[in-house]
Amino acid sequence: NCLGALDGTHIKIRVPKVDKPRYQTRKCDIATNTLGVCTFDMHFVYVLPGSEGSVADGWVLRDSISRRHGLKARLVQCWNL
Repeated sequence: NCLGALDGTHIKIRVPKVDKPRYQTRKCDIATNTLGVCTFDMHFVYVLPGSEGSVADGWVLRDSISRRHGLKARLVQCWNL
């Protein structure tokens, strides 16, 4: 009964020198952490760009759920053992 999947990715960007520490990833790239949600036929239904590259994926997910018109989802954790 799953309707889609979500994942985060880092997208390299250019920012002013003063902002570089906030956008630096653990691999030392300057990037924005972006959350994407798509259906299984690869149609994006939600995208949240712009989070600082240094923030954790869990923070981005919580941010997307807490927004007024944010992500509405029932999260189910699946394990393939």
